[in-house]
Amino acid sequence: MNGVSGTALQPADLVVIGGILLLVVVVGFMFGRRASGSLDDFFLGGRRLPWWLLGISGTASNFDMAGTMVMVSFVYAIGMQGFWVAMRGGMCLPLGILLVYMGRWLRRSRVMTTAEWMELRFGSGTEGQAARLLSAVSNLVVAVAFLSYFVKGTGKFLGVFLPLDADTCSILMVGIGLAYTAASGLFGVVFTDLIQELLMLAVCVLVAVPAFCLPEHSDLLASAGESWVSLVPRARAVPMPWLKDSHLYEMFGLCIVFWIARGLLEGAGGLTGGYMPQRYYAARNEREAVLLSAEWVVLLLFRWALVVGVALLGMAMAHGDLGVAGILGPDPEKTLPYVIGHWFPSGVRGLAVAGLMAASLSTFDSTLNAAASYWVRDIYQRYIRPSCPERDAVFQGRLATVVLAALGLVMGLAAHNIDDIWSWITGPLSAGLFAPVVLRWYWWRFNGTGFAASTAAGLAVALLFRFAGLELPPYIGFPAAWIVSFAVGIVVSLRTSPTPDDVLVRFWKQIRPFGWWSAVRNQVPPDSRDSESGRAALGWTAVAVAWLVSGVVAVVSLMLHRWLQLAAACLVFAACAAGLFGVWLPGLKQGSEDC
Repeated sequence: MNGVSGTALQPADLVVIGGILLLVVVVGFMFGRRASGSLDDFFLGGRRLPWWLLGISGTASNFDMAGTMVMVSFVYAIGMQGFWVAMRGGMCLPLGILLVYMGRWLRRSRVMTTAEWMELRFGSGTEGQAARLLSAVSNLVVAVAFLSYFVKGTGKFLGVFLPLDADTCSILMVGIGLAYTAASGLFGVVFTDLIQELLMLAVCVLVAVPAFCLPEHSDLLASAGESWVSLVPRARAVPMPWLKDSHLYEMFGLCIVFWIARGLLEGAGGLTGGYMPQRYYAARNEREAVLLSAEWVVLLLFRWALVVGVALLGMAMAHGDLGVAGILGPDPEKTLPYVIGHWFPSGVRGLAVAGLMAASLSTFDSTLNAAASYWVRDIYQRYIRPSCPERDAVFQGRLATVVLAALGLVMGLAAHNIDDIWSWITGPLSAGLFAPVVLRWYWWRFNGTGFAASTAAGLAVALLFRFAGLELPPYIGFPAAWIVSFAVGIVVSLRTSPTPDDVLVRFWKQIRPFGWWSAVRNQVPPDSRDSESGRAALGWTAVAVAWLVSGVVAVVSLMLHRWLQLAAACLVFAACAAGLFGVWLPGLKQGSEDC
């Protein structure tokens, strides 16, 4: 059991876990008939799902077990400097941009997948087809990478509790998630996510309350030192011996810069694909796209109570106990399962394990359902069998679901550790794909050929880094992949014909983006040129990001009993909320079907 003894589940735990998993699978299968009506039903819920359900589903999908294990490991080992490591993904910085304008732009697109979006932007000619195909392929690669991340984290967590090795645990969980995802599509995903999110919130409370009330709370933090509790970022990293390539984090300050840049670029580009844009494509209108973003931000704050709470409980257990310290010190990724397995009594332990299994399944099912849509919509229906009946297309969606799960399983079992996969996803892979997804929204001269070439170049660099063993720190690997992709996209776009004017005009009138669009905007009749101010949108985006980050700081400060820091964070959070929902949201243009 992964070297962490004494955490075997008791019969009461197994009953709780079995009952909850059975409930999730049954609810998932209940929606099989509704998902079989059409592709729109299978992948977008027929665009009839309410914003609060989509927001809960998005939150549950972000609240993954593997990511939580990584976040806990850094906070336990290096303290609040782990807050900055979370900027590479766990902080969900893109949500600030999605809330203000990008979520509404995605909803206006009225497409099923990000790859299908390429025809809206670049037309249905050769350049549009090239962009669509490369987008579909890159999204499938990203999805397999995320699925492998799920596989590794799930196996490592469950291997602590079950009398099975980690690989067998991974296979078991993939089978459970695959069963209802293939059967019920997005309907099943969001309704099972609702159950899973409620479980995860219960786990957050179960962990946060005893951690907050620890009798030795102040003594633990005093022994850890001011450097452990300080949120002031460091220029150089503290030692991280448990990581395979800890030297990559040595210039910690530069790493933080590029992690923040990564999050902002992802939001500014409308995301590369996956389950996050799918939630906005599925929204009923623009206003609901805003509301689901706000709910997403608020619910994710509970994750930080869990992360800091587990780290504190782990410290309490290791304090003065060399045996526990000897387990968690060499591999802090074991902190989460160790605390869950040793702190809680039987029955409650089962509920906690079930909640974290639910977190894992929600990420898995959302990623899998969104990824399958790229195969069906953008490859099979577009190039292999354009006139296939809806029933056959839904079958292809289920088949793709199975194949993608198998590929993720194989890649995950071969990975060294969780952070090994996550570092590649949030580093070279993301960087190589961000340049084209950002340029497509803001620069009219960027064409489909440039997008395809930029995506291919970025993907090639990322795969080279992964499979040729080129291990570079974030401040080298990220800009290297991004610059290559960006340069290729610019050069190829300028050396090939621009996108036809009628396509660009149609796109601008439908989306109304800001940026370098004056050449297209001037072709639109004067009475139809209204669009939101780019400066205003970026200003409110800064407020939204500050709202998100101050919320996280408030939760962290509460768990650490840092009262002055908590008061300051709450003041910023409240002021930003008042501006966003008291001034900005009521001021959005009303009267259209989208608002």
